[in-house]
Amino acid sequence: VMSVLQWASLQVEQMVWSLLALTVGLAHADKGSWQRVLDTYRGDDGRMDYALIKRDDAVAPTMEWLATAEVPSDRDAKVAFWINAYNAVTVDLVASNMPLKSIRDLDEGQVWKTRSFPVGGATLTLDQIEHEILIPLGEPRVHFALNCAAMSCPPLRAQVYSGEGLSEQLDAASKSWIRATGVRVNRASKTLHLSRIFDWYAEDFLAVTGAPVPGIEPRLQGVLRYVSQHVVDADREWLKAGGYAVSFSAYDWEINAKSP
Repeated sequence: VMSVLQWASLQVEQMVWSLLALTVGLAHADKGSWQRVLDTYRGDDGRMDYALIKRDDAVAPTMEWLATAEVPSDRDAKVAFWINAYNAVTVDLVASNMPLKSIRDLDEGQVWKTRSFPVGGATLTLDQIEHEILIPLGEPRVHFALNCAAMSCPPLRAQVYSGEGLSEQLDAASKSWIRATGVRVNRASKTLHLSRIFDWYAEDFLAVTGAPVPGIEPRLQGVLRYVSQHVVDADREWLKAGGYAVSFSAYDWEINAKSP
């Protein structure tokens, strides 16, 4: 039977190890901690190993840093900061609630509005980060950078977003996702299949100067102008010619978890 002295010694030892772990964690609570999470737990296809993230409490240093981080004043750096914050918060939220089939299983599908997180000295919901901070900055390409932890979301980028070279980073993310799953052309049925994201956020893609695409409703003109910049060359002229139907693909809300 363990003596009182042995029990007390064990408690002290556990406390020391806990404090050491906390100290090490806080020492890494910096803006580079999110990149370390991506380097360690992200698969080549952009899926995340949420089970291991939960086991290791891997996003804790990032969350610790985000809580009091100073939001940049430069526009591009600010956009990058909030994209990274949104993605880190989402990954931490999902990981902490694993096992989980869909993020929409949380709070009756309203988790983006119901839960608040300390970021940049404020307490914000994911909806507030997206709709009250990012979208008003006038950068529609954030929709291809934000990840909602679902299979139909654009995948998490392997590198964190940064203010330097942000436009190129967002263009690369847009092009990669649009060509992979965001857009599908079916010439046989004369149908253009678009991700539901283009339906939800069509108003963020303002139409630019140029001839409208024939037969396409006004609210989608900006979407098609943008999409046509990133599809393969063989599809570009077909998109601009019009004369096809537009269909929005069903959204797959299954967790984008890395396969075992």
